[in-house]
Amino acid sequence: MTAPACGRRKTPSALRLLTRPPVRGLLTLAFLARTTAAVLPITLLLALAQTHGYARAATVAGGYTFVLALCAPLRGRLLDRYGAHRALTLMGITTATFLALVAGSIEFRWPWWTTLPLVIAATLSSPPLNSALRASWRHLATDEGQLKAVHSADSILEEAGFVLAPLTAGAAVVLLGPRHAYEAAAASFVTITVLYLTAARRHQLGTTRPTPTKPILTTIPRRRAHRSRSLLGPLTTPGMPAILLPLFAMGAIFGGTTILIPAYLQNQHATAWLGPFLAAISIGGVIGGILYATLDWKTGLWRKYQLLTLGFTLPTLLLFLARPLWLLATLLLVAGLFVTPLFINAFLLVDATTGDDTRVEANTWVGASTDIANGIMAVVIGALAEHQRWDTALLTLTCCAAAGAMSSLLAPASSTPWPSSGPAEPKADPPATRTPSATDLRPTPATDPGFAPMPATGHATGPVTEPLT
Repeated sequence: MTAPACGRRKTPSALRLLTRPPVRGLLTLAFLARTTAAVLPITLLLALAQTHGYARAATVAGGYTFVLALCAPLRGRLLDRYGAHRALTLMGITTATFLALVAGSIEFRWPWWTTLPLVIAATLSSPPLNSALRASWRHLATDEGQLKAVHSADSILEEAGFVLAPLTAGAAVVLLGPRHAYEAAAASFVTITVLYLTAARRHQLGTTRPTPTKPILTTIPRRRAHRSRSLLGPLTTPGMPAILLPLFAMGAIFGGTTILIPAYLQNQHATAWLGPFLAAISIGGVIGGILYATLDWKTGLWRKYQLLTLGFTLPTLLLFLARPLWLLATLLLVAGLFVTPLFINAFLLVDATTGDDTRVEANTWVGASTDIANGIMAVVIGALAEHQRWDTALLTLTCCAAAGAMSSLLAPASSTPWPSSGPAEPKADPPATRTPSATDLRPTPATDPGFAPMPATGHATGPVTEPLT
């Protein structure tokens, strides 16, 4: 008789968490920051394409996205090891400076190869506020029901930002032109980032808790193993590759469509539809995220992750047929229904296994895995779009979807994240085991069917790791 009563109390508790400070203010600032950040790559692409062509514009867009993806975990590790306050402030000042230089290079039409290093520098110095925020939800929520609710709201709002961003970018390009649209977006991004940094400092986002340590191993092989684990960080966690591979395939679709859609619409003299087409995946993501957060889907996290991966890849397997604009928009919209749930599930799987000593870095890998493929595919599709090889471009994206569908088979069959996640055993660990973390000291949330609620966020408009430049 008591179980139903507890179930009835979970929803009001979760809603109160979302509507009260500090969560309400943090979600609002995150939404604004991600939205303005998502406007930047669209306006940057169009501004560079206006002067240098789509091939070079896509090289810049893909190049900085790829570098961002590779270095995002490093920025997260800096916060995990050295604290967030000074690092976030210094990063914010640096990225604002480089953004101003990027805007100047576009306004005065510098050669594209001078703009590229400035964009990369601005991207590398961008503070990892999104990862710091997601790492902090664990400390702001009091139970797994609240954690599911806040992760769901975070990813749904992120998708909503990626719906609004292309519409805003399209309107700004029409009203101001590509160059001035980028300059306005950069100024807005810097302003909102200042407010975001202030809130991050006030609520200590990204601040990690100390975790127990073990005596230093003395044998040479164990020292080498320890250095290897330290270098790879959370990538050595069992199950992490199975989480990241579907996101890698998703990022390839994002990167390809981000370049293909503007170029193809211009070729078809349908530029007015730029905003709605770029927002198609994210519109589906908002709808899918709301449905996923409200439905009580009593399936294990891994099984959900597998089914959601297939849900995203099956519609995109038909992209090779999508020369008609209506079919392209329909396939992107249907695939988008699974984007936000897939990201939410990925964040929950990461959260279920990582401790506070690696939580920020582990969250950066969710976006980084997407952005690596995003950057590679943007360059590939940009070269094909420059020569108007639309059929080849669509077939390439179809092959990426097929690879993503195959990656879903790597998900463990167990309904729990992995066998080792659970209450700590009273017996002593063998010398070669890893350092225990805070996650090891609490019961695993994966046994609760309700614990299963997203740039990024499906992010058809650009990279998803952190605020974009």
